[in-house]
Amino acid sequence: MPPYTAYLRVYEPLDAFPGPERARWSARPEDLRSAGRLEHAGRPGAVPPADRDGICDPPAYDGQSAYVRHFSGEVYLCPWRRRLRSWEAFSAVQGASPVLPAPPDPHIRESNWHVPFPWFVPFVREERTLVLGPRRSLGYLTTMARARERLARAAAAGARAGTGVSPFGDARLLQEELAAFHPRSLVELDYGGLVHLVDDDSLAADDSVGECAVALVALERDELELAVAMQLRLRTRWRAIRSLQSAN
Repeated sequence: MPPYTAYLRVYEPLDAFPGPERARWSARPEDLRSAGRLEHAGRPGAVPPADRDGICDPPAYDGQSAYVRHFSGEVYLCPWRRRLRSWEAFSAVQGASPVLPAPPDPHIRESNWHVPFPWFVPFVREERTLVLGPRRSLGYLTTMARARERLARAAAAGARAGTGVSPFGDARLLQEELAAFHPRSLVELDYGGLVHLVDDDSLAADDSVGECAVALVALERDELELAVAMQLRLRTRWRAIRSLQSAN
């Protein structure tokens, strides 16, 4: 069974990484050559030792694996940081307090069985990439500048109208999370394994990003009925998909 997980990824330009980490990537230029839409560079790092309670300290440097993109003549990296993401999830389950100093922000966020509605806000329809057939995929890619501008608009419109009629919920949290990254970064929404939960026609007809954009304009114009209609359409589509989690 494929993992039914969607991803929000941030790709930072190579020169945005700290010197030691940038040197590690640059030392393996053969790993930074584009071989397709996505690729990975480097190799996983060693597992850190656990403390007495079985909880690892957050890794200062988390392996040498990353997705790579080439955009406008620059190399962009999205580090996997699998140990960091695993540490955060395990610490949350164990009720452990964060260990200071804080680890770097994860470049990859995951969501099982659905795409959180705020994730649609940074993108527009024209930024969609759809592939049907044996290797199905659906994704969006935009610049950090555009993502921040759209999130700021959504946060302002949602605060003015109230989250009860905002189909994208509270966009401020995602806005704050993306503020931690380089302003020339790229932001990607990847439906990941969720494409296996619907057929080709449903995947091609998915316009969640466009519906959020329509709702944003509606909120800015005080057209609350239209905003609520877009919210209902989004909730109906994704409720049907999320219900498959409990299907046998």
